[in-house]
Amino acid sequence: MHKTLLLFLYIAFSCRGYTQQSDFISLKKKGYTVKSYFKGAPFEFVHSNGSTVSGVIERIYNDTVFMVLYDVRMSPTFWGTTTPDTIAKYDLRFHYKEIAAIPKPDKGFEFVRNGTLLMIGGGGYAFLHTFNGLIQKKEIKPSVIAISGGVALLGFGMKKLRKYYYPIGKKYTIEYIKMTS
Repeated sequence: MHKTLLLFLYIAFSCRGYTQQSDFISLKKKGYTVKSYFKGAPFEFVHSNGSTVSGVIERIYNDTVFMVLYDVRMSPTFWGTTTPDTIAKYDLRFHYKEIAAIPKPDKGFEFVRNGTLLMIGGGGYAFLHTFNGLIQKKEIKPSVIAISGGVALLGFGMKKLRKYYYPIGKKYTIEYIKMTS
């Protein structure tokens, strides 16, 4: 009994406890956290000047996000193939208030959600109905063309209305959480 208790105490006290080492930023929607970004996490955002920045967070300190961006390009090899090669490494820093928008993560069946399937289906059906009518010398019904065109137009509207970013402003905010002293 004493040996198992001593073994348990030895294991418990020999384990190291790791805590949060750096500050982090949190994307919030009406006060509720949507996602948090920490050191070492990949991070992509739209800058307030409109450009897209994508890289890895090196650290977050004093309201500033320090990022590492890698310029990776395909280089030819001796055998006539290509391989990815890092051309340059950029150390950039941004104030967290310079973030204008953060892209939404991809979900499954995005081609259905954004209307692409409806555009392809409606346009394809209109094309096939017209093509078969011309080849077989049958009547091309305007009602069929109108309905399939309407389905394609509905898909186009869905694609235009779909929001691909969390715009920072009234609904979504970014909060800086200071963990270091």
